[in-house]
Amino acid sequence: MKLAISGQLLSHTHDLSSIIDIFRSLEVDAIDLWPENIPGGATSEERARYEGKDIEQVRDLLQARQIRVACVTIGGMAIKKASEEGLAYATKALIATVDAAAVLGSSLVNCYLEGFSPDFFVEFMRPVVDYAASKNIMVALENEAHDASGTAEGLKAILKHINSPYFGTSYDPCNYYQANEEPFPRAYEILKEHIRYVHLKGGCRYDPQYRPGDHCGGTLRDTINAHIGYTTITDGVANADGILRRLVKDGYTGYITVEPHVPVEQALAYYRADMAYLHSRLQELKQL
Repeated sequence: MKLAISGQLLSHTHDLSSIIDIFRSLEVDAIDLWPENIPGGATSEERARYEGKDIEQVRDLLQARQIRVACVTIGGMAIKKASEEGLAYATKALIATVDAAAVLGSSLVNCYLEGFSPDFFVEFMRPVVDYAASKNIMVALENEAHDASGTAEGLKAILKHINSPYFGTSYDPCNYYQANEEPFPRAYEILKEHIRYVHLKGGCRYDPQYRPGDHCGGTLRDTINAHIGYTTITDGVANADGILRRLVKDGYTGYITVEPHVPVEQALAYYRADMAYLHSRLQELKQL
């Protein structure tokens, strides 16, 4: 398995070269790249897409600094108007993401359902997956807490509808916990044959009385007042050690990307804690 860090958290405060400096200091040589890591775009929506940006310049920078692209991600801002503008609006953004991945030498694109109905998502995604297949690039749908991708069965149904070897899932145990879905072993067992990418971050039920240092996130699914609290991987409720052991046992060779959901000023401390754990644990697992 290989390790990476998401470029999203630092994207609004650091340029890509500065982010690379931080990752290098942590002995990490791969990034989950977001469009906001690349200069360009006059509006927030344009900054959240890859069209019109100098992807080749970014490729040259990454190659010069010996940083690989673990994944090219596109977030919800890039496709939020699809319900108004039509299917082609989302398809265009995702195809541009596939093109960016091809230029950057990544074999993986990560995306989200973003609250769209599964039927709508499948319709605009099918031509994207076909296009990605022509470039030998995998598209992976990440589970999010509050839409149809939040349950393992819901995500698997989407996978079944698209039914392509070039469409899989990104497995985020913390997001499953927020969805009131058992992250491991249940969700893992249901989806293991489709897992192409893994995100790890720490999460638990937010309770400032007992854990005042955690960072309050969104609500837990199907609750009103209960929120998720974000913490380090080892302090989170998901069984990170069990997950890592199973990934090794099952022959997973892809990336594990760290993406703490904390304030920017806390990012480095969380990166250090999470990467120290992962470097150490994966080294131990190699010996088994």
